[in-house]
Amino acid sequence: MKQQNICNHFGLCGGCESQNLDYNIQLSQKQNYIKEKFKDFAVEQYCDIIPSPQVWYYRNKMEFVVGKEKTGEIVSGLRQKGKFYKIINLKECKISFENTLEILDILRNWVKESSIEPYDLVSHKGKVRYLVVKESKTNNKILLNLIVTGTKYQVENNEYDLYRSFVERYKKLNYVSSIYLSINNKLSDNAVAEEILHLYGEKYIVEEINGVLYKIYPQTFLQTNTKCCELLYKTVLDEVEEGNILDIYCGSGGITLQIVKHKLSIDKIIGIDYSQENINTAIENCELNNCNKDIIEFVCSTAEEFVQKLWKSKFLTNLSTIVVDPPRPGLSKRVKSILLDLSVNKIIYISCNPNTLYEDLKILLKFYKIKKIVPIDMFPHTPHIEVVCVLEHK
Repeated sequence: MKQQNICNHFGLCGGCESQNLDYNIQLSQKQNYIKEKFKDFAVEQYCDIIPSPQVWYYRNKMEFVVGKEKTGEIVSGLRQKGKFYKIINLKECKISFENTLEILDILRNWVKESSIEPYDLVSHKGKVRYLVVKESKTNNKILLNLIVTGTKYQVENNEYDLYRSFVERYKKLNYVSSIYLSINNKLSDNAVAEEILHLYGEKYIVEEINGVLYKIYPQTFLQTNTKCCELLYKTVLDEVEEGNILDIYCGSGGITLQIVKHKLSIDKIIGIDYSQENINTAIENCELNNCNKDIIEFVCSTAEEFVQKLWKSKFLTNLSTIVVDPPRPGLSKRVKSILLDLSVNKIIYISCNPNTLYEDLKILLKFYKIKKIVPIDMFPHTPHIEVVCVLEHK
């Protein structure tokens, strides 16, 4: 059965691969994929896949690349499927924002009328690279972050009027509440910033998930699908046990704050992350939600360094649950060794990459068994899937 509500760019754009399939078929395919992926392990329970409550316009973040065709036309959108140097000039995006056309038209017109050059990946010349758009689905407010090459001095002096005109165009949109400019001079193609400058409006937007408020800055990580994130967090909450909780890769406090808000039986929870920026935001979020600071703490550290310092502490003695939500490459060899050494009752492993989860389980199953695997469709119309894997000590 084919899907009816298909984007005009489907087939060319690399953003989606299965918009043409009925959503129930997509869910069935992903459910079967997970069962096949982990068939080598003894899994006590395969839970039914959790569908996304919002199938269209669900993404809260997009990175729109800016380019220039040989004809001189200014384009902005996503990379073409199978042709990295080709940009699809988006007129809509049915998995991101309903106002994609309005946002990108302003960008294209500004680049064209300002005679500013888009960055070229081959020659490494040009100025404008990406427009990163973040949206609070709760408040319908948007944060814009323009990624350019150059220096802070150039931006604040020689190019001041140029970026002021950028701001003036977007501030007319009542849903744009925050505008940033980020500098990235690296040859690699990404939207990561070396320096960030606040140009207009609030310094952050606020998202609410299961009654918890989160500040979203340009570099803040949040699960891409806000509505589905609510279900992901509830899945984790159902598995957290009494005692002390350790949240590794806590980011800006996403799961840590959920546990403090909704699990009254815990003694203390510590969130650790190697990024000081993430920890600073997590502390702000803690204050924003009036959390009981006696039971919550955020520490800037690697997992290895943190556990070494607290090896014989009372916190670790009463440690019942560890939550890990690593990046796509999965857990490092050292972190896996630490998890085995700690021998806690339960590990809740959140994975956006079943392949690396599979490899990590080969090590962790030395001392743990898989209680359940919960697939969550965080990314409708794409092959990607989120998995919550609950491990119990043997």
